[in-house]
Amino acid sequence: MRIFLILIAGLAVTLGFAHRAQGQSVDAFVEMMEGVKDFQARIEQRIIIRFPNQSVPAAPGRSEKRNATLYNEEKIGKCLIMDRLVASRPGPKNSLELVTRERQLIRAYLGDGCLAREFYAGAYVERSKDGKLCVDRDLLHARTGAKCEIDKFRLLVPE
Repeated sequence: MRIFLILIAGLAVTLGFAHRAQGQSVDAFVEMMEGVKDFQARIEQRIIIRFPNQSVPAAPGRSEKRNATLYNEEKIGKCLIMDRLVASRPGPKNSLELVTRERQLIRAYLGDGCLAREFYAGAYVERSKDGKLCVDRDLLHARTGAKCEIDKFRLLVPE
């Protein structure tokens, strides 16, 4: 208990909260606090999941356009498991394309007023309690400062 009181006293003196103990030693503060039985410690933790920007190949020339992959969109649900997402890149129509560990491509359509180009440097999201990224619940943050809601997810399947 005495070690805990010394730690609290040192912290209080360092932060300037020991108004009654000003000019007194740490031992005097510990003696003054020994009668106090209730201490409260508050520990907060924030986990941020970052999706780095995936390098986007150069714009295709005329000969490469024939070989460009076309995708069909399929419904995928309202939530994604955050731990499976590894990269992001801006997509068409104000959407963000997310890449999973399994190399699946998922298109996240951004809410009104959000521009996909804001996410050129990548995206991050604060980890939720359930570990999922969900539509109409979580905010995607761009490294440029933009914050966007997600309207829907679509799985991109090559034609």
